[in-house]
Amino acid sequence: MARTIKKKKKRKWPVLLFVLLLLAALVFLVFKICSSIGRSLWDGESQFNLAVNSQPVVIVSFNYQGKDINILKIPDGTFIETIHGYGPYRIESIYKLGEIKGEGGQLLADSLQDYFGLNIDGFLNGGKLPQEQKGLKSFLLNQFFVSLSSRGKTNLSRWDQFRLWWQIKMVREDKINLIDLSQTSASQEVDLPDGSRAMKIDQDRLEKIINQFFFDEKIKEEDLSVGILNKTEHLGLANKAARIIGNIGGRVVQLSNQKQDNQDRHCQIKSEKKYKKSYTVEKLIKIFDCQWLEEKSPDQRTQINLYLGEDYWSKLALP
Repeated sequence: MARTIKKKKKRKWPVLLFVLLLLAALVFLVFKICSSIGRSLWDGESQFNLAVNSQPVVIVSFNYQGKDINILKIPDGTFIETIHGYGPYRIESIYKLGEIKGEGGQLLADSLQDYFGLNIDGFLNGGKLPQEQKGLKSFLLNQFFVSLSSRGKTNLSRWDQFRLWWQIKMVREDKINLIDLSQTSASQEVDLPDGSRAMKIDQDRLEKIINQFFFDEKIKEEDLSVGILNKTEHLGLANKAARIIGNIGGRVVQLSNQKQDNQDRHCQIKSEKKYKKSYTVEKLIKIFDCQWLEEKSPDQRTQINLYLGEDYWSKLALP
């Protein structure tokens, strides 16, 4: 009888160990999921713009409201000014430059945002872009599949990647629009001093394309007036911010430059409390990495005021 009891106890240990290992695995899985959600860049509802280091480089815009996707194709050989003082670079070489400088794809994303005047929410290292329209959906789905399998480089969380993959899967083929910059009046070929040829962008014409295909419908609908104050001694910051806000559908009504002594280095968004949870305020907080403060607008023309500090200048100027 005693031997039988001992045998039963011995049999229970492997079962108990298995249950404990299973529970530990579940706890670890829940932790990873919560961690991924906490690092999420996309709220699952707003418009999301993604820089893809494909061949050639593209900017992909997911319009959640319209359930459509706009893809801006930037031809190889296009020179754009990079941030951090690296100067003009061919678009296809910026991602590699970022890896050399230890900045990865963020250098490409931030340079595109600054040069194109379009908020870039994330980046993804991709493959070769298909020549035909009908292959675009499969191309996008494959980029996220590769990324999710840990073979791709991105700043997106796994949660972001899965939701964006699912979003693409639900979009009809005819709702994916490709804008080839080389086929527009915004891009033209130029001769370089060494005899080679490159692509040059006319930024005024580029902004018309951005306004047409990449504006954020929810910002346009809210139609809140925005004032921008550059708190630093670096001229041009307010204009750079105004380009981004205007291109995505915001209404900038006032720009000013006023260096402030003992200023807070951080970007601030100030508005009345009723605008704190507005889509526009939340979007601007995300784009410019700002903190919100309650303030009754000193100017009746502006409902939201964006105060740019040294941290925004550092993001653009310092490696």
